[in-house]
Amino acid sequence: MAKVANVRGPVKHYASLMVNDVEVFGVATLVNGTGYLFVADGERKATLINYKDPNLMLFGRCDIADAQWTTDTSTGDLARLLGRVA
Repeated sequence: MAKVANVRGPVKHYASLMVNDVEVFGVATLVNGTGYLFVADGERKATLINYKDPNLMLFGRCDIADAQWTTDTSTGDLARLLGRVA
């Protein structure tokens, strides 16, 4: 299994936030000792969210997910990801 490099920059996660019963997708950046700064897709305004807020869902680190996507598309696994190959 491959090792993941030590992160030196801010830790970012793909995330969603429930706002008035609407799920908003975006990126949440970890802020030490405070929580997460959530920025919705296509927006510039960031919202500070507490660590324990049940409305925030983290889907995975952006750097790891992007690296996996690059690997999958470069090895021909994109068709499998899209469900075109069994």
